[in-house]
Amino acid sequence: MAEDIRPNEGIEISADNASASRRRANYALAVLFIVTMLNFLDRQVISIVAEPIKRDLGLSDTQLGLMTGLSFAIFYTTLAIPLAALADRWNRSRIIAIAIAVWSLMTVLCGLAGNFVQLFLARVGVGIGEAGSAPASHSLIADLFPPERRAGALGIMGTAVPVGAFIAYAGGGYITEMFSWRAAFLLAGLPGIIIALVIWFTVPDPRGKISLAKAFQPADGEMTLRKALLELSRKPGYWHLVAAGVLVQFVSYGLASFYGGLFVRVHGMNYGELGWKLGVMVGITGSFGAWFGGKVGDIIGKRDPAMPLLVSGLVLLLAAPGMIAAIYADNANVAIALLGFPTFAATFYFGPSFAAVQTLASDRTRAMAVAIYLMIAGLIGLGIGPVFVGGLSDYFAGGNRDLEASALQQALMVLALFNLWAGFHYWRVWLWMKRQRA
Repeated sequence: MAEDIRPNEGIEISADNASASRRRANYALAVLFIVTMLNFLDRQVISIVAEPIKRDLGLSDTQLGLMTGLSFAIFYTTLAIPLAALADRWNRSRIIAIAIAVWSLMTVLCGLAGNFVQLFLARVGVGIGEAGSAPASHSLIADLFPPERRAGALGIMGTAVPVGAFIAYAGGGYITEMFSWRAAFLLAGLPGIIIALVIWFTVPDPRGKISLAKAFQPADGEMTLRKALLELSRKPGYWHLVAAGVLVQFVSYGLASFYGGLFVRVHGMNYGELGWKLGVMVGITGSFGAWFGGKVGDIIGKRDPAMPLLVSGLVLLLAAPGMIAAIYADNANVAIALLGFPTFAATFYFGPSFAAVQTLASDRTRAMAVAIYLMIAGLIGLGIGPVFVGGLSDYFAGGNRDLEASALQQALMVLALFNLWAGFHYWRVWLWMKRQRA
């Protein structure tokens, strides 16, 4: 009898272990969802309060672009590499907890800034904190979820982006309307301190406990930036993914940084109304885009891992005319509805693209491949996109305040065309991956 029972007991123990492992993975994903949500809440709240800041501090559109984009991107992108290297060797949960504590405190300091320089430096601090989050989070997800569930998990985490944007726009707009833009920053930053403690004490890293001193010790065969670049340089498909990511972020951040300018100047909306309407649009279309993109990656990616990338490119081709129609719509509500097209496209790519990055990278370069991707896409897309729109808007206006509304529309129309360029690079990486499988 004992011999008959032992196999069943083994199966039960194995099933229990598998169930516990799934619960731990799902709990970690839920917490990382909140982290990513707060990441984009603190990053994007500045977009909805940009116009009152412009008036209060007397800024130009170019300065708005510098404040919303380049200030954040400078260290967000450059620190991503060393922090990703640390994530490949140290406790990733600790890195994420420290990161969110830093960026949350700096978001609070944004609300206390008295001039452009102080606000610029506080935004630099937000970027420093957020630099440590994404590479460690992606690497942790890759270890917790098997390849056949990885795109879906990353897609779920990607839905946190529009949720965070929804809270930033709806909550930030309402608080700005009722109180001030300073209060919006203060309330956006405080929750992150609590979540940092939750991660520190309740989300263990599968690697176990590793001392920080040991993590900094040189190791034989250590993956450095140079080695990672050398390995990835042999994979042109990876660099087409990076180029596509640069252009998607160039458009999405350039547009988002001037949501307030577009609707306040062109349509005369107040911040409270604009905030909740934009928030609903971004929350619905952005969340659905991220979720649907992850599902597409899991389902059709089983038969052809490259196909989800081609679909991402086609979605971006359709986003360009939708964005232009939104920019020149006569009715504000119609304009917000039409912005659903580029918003959907800006999140659809998340699951397929980052799953492809993990597929193309080796086990030793997972976090580094994400960090390199985010560094280049962030520095150019996030850092230059808003400045490009602001500078182009100032150029078209020619210093005439009466032309600021139409000048911003012209600048955003030019921006919309970059969606087509991004689609081209997705087509190229699709071709490359198909040739590799042939």
